[in-house]
Amino acid sequence: MRTQKSNFQTMKYFFYILMIAILGWFCFMQLFGANEQNYNNPSKSIIYSGSFYWNKEDGTKQKIDIPGTYEVKPGHTMVLTTTLPKDYDETTFAIRSSLQDIQFYVGNSLRAQYSTKDTRMAGKNSASRYIFCPTTYKDAGKTLRIELTTYTSNYSGIVNEVYCGNKAEIWQYIYNTYGISTFIAFFILFTGITSILFGIALKNVYHTTFDMEYFGWCMLMGSIWMLGESKIRQILVPNASALAALCFVMIMLSPLPILFYADNILNLI
Repeated sequence: MRTQKSNFQTMKYFFYILMIAILGWFCFMQLFGANEQNYNNPSKSIIYSGSFYWNKEDGTKQKIDIPGTYEVKPGHTMVLTTTLPKDYDETTFAIRSSLQDIQFYVGNSLRAQYSTKDTRMAGKNSASRYIFCPTTYKDAGKTLRIELTTYTSNYSGIVNEVYCGNKAEIWQYIYNTYGISTFIAFFILFTGITSILFGIALKNVYHTTFDMEYFGWCMLMGSIWMLGESKIRQILVPNASALAALCFVMIMLSPLPILFYADNILNLI
């Protein structure tokens, strides 16, 4: 019986070692292996290469570089225009709003717009997110107009990168660029929740306080802030405005777990 039990323990340890080795191999390949996602990427860039002009309120035009920041008063609309090439055949234009209301026009037709003035619970600006404008080959040679409006001086006049191509390809580019930080945020969120639950469980079992609970709360609040600042937060939740506001609430509340921990240490002295 002892021999069988010893063999069983040996096989169990071997299984643990095998699973850890497999996990290590997988993580190593993801970090240092070839990026196979690039093999199916289109050869052309999805960054729009055409020229944009800033149509000012006095009637003048100025050719601008994108991305860039320009002097625009809060509450005033910055109008950008570009002429689509004669061989244009893409299906989507996209730009990231930085606390801006955005409208896309192709010719005289309003194709896409974004504003949360009728849906947000507080604040005067729309939460930052990506706005997609559908287009077709029939739009070749037409004028594309983008209107940007914000009521905050820190973001007024900001023009982010403009993307042009297939919507799925644009999302893939955004995901490849900003996805890793979101994965890290989810990992910290999971770890924080686990720490809190273990801390509460151990406290109830041993009738004493475990500091890991306070650490878990700090991780939880930090991860929510990271998710609120994520560039792809609009695909994480239906209401991105609430998540954007929540990250600032977490920043204000984050000192509390540290104060509770300090108070607990002082009570033990």
